[in-house]
Amino acid sequence: MAHDRAVPRIYLSYLKNRMLRRSIFVLLSVSALAVPAETPHSIVNSIEKGNISIVQPEALARLLAPSKSEIENVENETSTKHATSTTTRTGYRIQVFEDNNPRTARNEAESRNAQIRTAYPNLRTNVTFNSPYWRVIAGDFRTRAEAEAVLAELKNSFPALGAYMRIVRDRINIGE
Repeated sequence: MAHDRAVPRIYLSYLKNRMLRRSIFVLLSVSALAVPAETPHSIVNSIEKGNISIVQPEALARLLAPSKSEIENVENETSTKHATSTTTRTGYRIQVFEDNNPRTARNEAESRNAQIRTAYPNLRTNVTFNSPYWRVIAGDFRTRAEAEAVLAELKNSFPALGAYMRIVRDRINIGE
């Protein structure tokens, strides 16, 4: 008999919880519909017949406005780009150095770059990093024959580096 009374008590408790949840849900739903809520002030106030009204707070406008130095930098960059129009195409470069040792590669690449620039000031050199490799590349050659001639000259000037030098295909700068 005790077992027969336990089941209805558990079931009644379940029903009470369920009814309580439903009534709370209904009360919240009705109160949300009954009380007109003020629309929060947003950046887009209204959209009417294709017109969008945007209100931007003054503080946001100050944050988004570029500074005078940023404007000058952009103007200088665009004037420099127009003055020296550089285009790129596929060509050849000489890879002078390549290493992936995280402790020494960067300093070694910069050192090799300085050596090449000192000996050949008219030869464009760049230090590049494409993880995990630091590389020093030299020249912008349209043909492999041009690159081979300069490679031979570099190997004669730097015999210790000659084993590491090779010709690579790359995007080169032309028109300067």
